[in-house]
Amino acid sequence: MKTKKYKLVASDIDRLLNCFNRDFMNPSGIRPKLARAMKPLFKVLEPLAPLKSNDEAKAIWIFVPRGEITDYDSFEDMKEWGRVKTYKQYQKRWLEDYPDEIKWYRLVIVEEKDREGVVNFRGVGLARNTIISARIDEKGKPDLMDEYAAILCNLLVDAAKESVELLKKGKYNSLVDNSLPYEFKTGVIKRSTLWKHDPEFKKYDFNGLSQRKILALRKLIVSGKNDEQKIARIKRFCANDFFYACKIGYKACGYKIGKKTPAELYLKYADGRDEGLTGTGHGLNEGPGINFESSKEWDAWYFSGKGGGHPWEIIRGGNSTHVDLFVRHDKFEIDYLYRSGKITEKERNSRLKKAGYFFEVCGKQRPFEAVSFYTALAAAGLPVKLCDAEEILARFDGTDYVGIVPHKTIPRYCEELFPKEYGRVIDFMHVYDEDLLKYGADIIWLPEEPAELNE
Repeated sequence: MKTKKYKLVASDIDRLLNCFNRDFMNPSGIRPKLARAMKPLFKVLEPLAPLKSNDEAKAIWIFVPRGEITDYDSFEDMKEWGRVKTYKQYQKRWLEDYPDEIKWYRLVIVEEKDREGVVNFRGVGLARNTIISARIDEKGKPDLMDEYAAILCNLLVDAAKESVELLKKGKYNSLVDNSLPYEFKTGVIKRSTLWKHDPEFKKYDFNGLSQRKILALRKLIVSGKNDEQKIARIKRFCANDFFYACKIGYKACGYKIGKKTPAELYLKYADGRDEGLTGTGHGLNEGPGINFESSKEWDAWYFSGKGGGHPWEIIRGGNSTHVDLFVRHDKFEIDYLYRSGKITEKERNSRLKKAGYFFEVCGKQRPFEAVSFYTALAAAGLPVKLCDAEEILARFDGTDYVGIVPHKTIPRYCEELFPKEYGRVIDFMHVYDEDLLKYGADIIWLPEEPAELNE
């Protein structure tokens, strides 16, 4: 690669980007080659105003020509690698990889200054890849990637200059709004519209839940019984109370119960990282365990700070596909209000007398288990709240919106991408060519944040 002469064409930009396959690199000391390479790029983007969400960063879309087929990997190499057999296949492969004459890339630069206004950090990112992450106030040792980073920065100068000129002429933002490829865009679509075009979506959303359970959920929500302020509190609580609630939920989900005790069922189905609750954990989660019948030992364990997230993961899953049965206590909120000066000591003591434990079910990505747990615990007379209840109910009614996110964005934890006018969006997806043919006209694409010039 070192002997190749790179050009400002999409295939060369992609070749260089492949050298930086990590999304983030820890800052390292600056090297002369990187400092020289970044200087012209930062100079060209000097007229660009910082992002509203981060005044240390600037971002702009650049447009790189596809180039000719001769810029692509050679036919001889592709044939030797076993990727094609004929020249016709080679041409087809090129057009599949670069179907458009122009390829879009989002260029981001970051510059951090100290209190005296002296630059101490600079970074360059392209297409969600970190190219340079350097401390300006430190000297670093040469790195293998420096040459490729410098080449890439030098190539990007002309592309960045073109975008800035379009912005100065008042043409850039309209070009982005009208021409940005959909794989980079964010949008929303009504869930009922997805159901209309593809009944499988509806089947997936209901996740096997019966109408009986959905009706029970609706009654609880409409009645106000999901209001944290209206549900009862448990004054004396022990580990077996938690395990008993788990058993009720497991049974409602159709899990095998057999002759196992509530604690044994918890050990079978839960995450396992219980922070010393049962005495079965290892490493950071090890501990002697507590007496399951003792409310005193439960309180000591619970208020010692060991009741983090993992003991409550009563159904195993990934970061967003597990189900939690949290045990909450009002004391934490009351103490926070007191420390922040929002309530007096007298009011704090009065609230603590009424405080107690209650349950909270969370698992919007596992609606069958979450709703089954919630309705079963409520039917058993336990004080319980369901997280995201209104949103889950809207999902079953098909009245909410599903978020569409860019292809390189993982469709999880994307709530902050969507304005409040579309409600709280809890489900996300990617769309592709075949999807656009089915319901593309029903997608509401959100506008990109417009680029601005410094005043």
